[in-house]
Amino acid sequence: MQKPIVKRGGNGTIDRMRDSGGSAKIPEGYGNVVSMKGIGSRMYFLAEKGVTSGVMADNIDPERTNPYIPFVVQRTELEYGLDTPFMQRTLYAAFELVDETHLPDHVGTDDLLATAFDVAYALAAVIDVAKELLRHQAETREKQLTAAYLPRTENLIGKVKQSLAHLRDAESTIKEMTLQFYPKAASSDPWDKELRTAMEAAHGSNPEVMVCFEKHIGFLLAGADHRNAMIHRDKTKWVTITDYELEAQGSIVAPTIEITHPRNPVARKDVAQFLQTQVELISYTYETFLAWLCDLNVRVFHEMFDTRVVALPDGEMRKGSRIVWQTTLNEGYEMIEGKIRPKT
Repeated sequence: MQKPIVKRGGNGTIDRMRDSGGSAKIPEGYGNVVSMKGIGSRMYFLAEKGVTSGVMADNIDPERTNPYIPFVVQRTELEYGLDTPFMQRTLYAAFELVDETHLPDHVGTDDLLATAFDVAYALAAVIDVAKELLRHQAETREKQLTAAYLPRTENLIGKVKQSLAHLRDAESTIKEMTLQFYPKAASSDPWDKELRTAMEAAHGSNPEVMVCFEKHIGFLLAGADHRNAMIHRDKTKWVTITDYELEAQGSIVAPTIEITHPRNPVARKDVAQFLQTQVELISYTYETFLAWLCDLNVRVFHEMFDTRVVALPDGEMRKGSRIVWQTTLNEGYEMIEGKIRPKT
């Protein structure tokens, strides 16, 4: 990825402007910045109410021909921030765990952070649709429509199909993240083969962990099956999307989705609720997989230290993430008067 361009030493006015100190503010209403990282040539800012990024003027104008380019040029990446659960489980968790200090050399931190953004972008698009549907439902209730008139949701099928595609993209990206840590030994191998081997070696004696692992594998498989049912409809699988309907009792039913699939069917339910649930499951899976992958591959600094990924107590977060690195002394060592030494 492109790195920031640093060009110093000129004597012109524009050189003095670029080489002097500068500052930038994130947009109003985004709250405080809680975390930041550089990815390629851009600096990314995770705030309480959104995510922005900025690039230096020299990356836009390396020949220094335009003195009117601001010192830092920003753009909004996401209008969801620390106060949104799926963001806590994706970008904020990744910004907390992904660093060169703890991870092995074969795992590129920029690439790993890029996958976190890909997942967050996809899930944000799904949440946008769910929120739009909920707003329309609220407006419909306010209008107090009679049974003689049913409202219509504009482009409902297109929006739901696109949301299923975004969920599939998020699912695929989680698999790509796994392969960054555990590449396939052979192209025909399942994507999770090496990870499964590592999980069994580390946690095979703990049925609770392995059951959780299979559960999250199931969430990813469901995302693929739902997308498959949509684009490869046949006698065994298909997706039914229904706009507002009138029940026999006289009540109006909001738009619904039903997925027929031999392995992962979904009974008819409210579309907005379905999309919100899928975002929750996929973001939870991303967070859990990221924690496992980092924990299984942590660098060993010294035999006296044990470094692990741990979950903070309920309600606690560090820079928006509830999963963090924790380093403790191994058995056999103790700290006395500020110095670490083997126990006698």
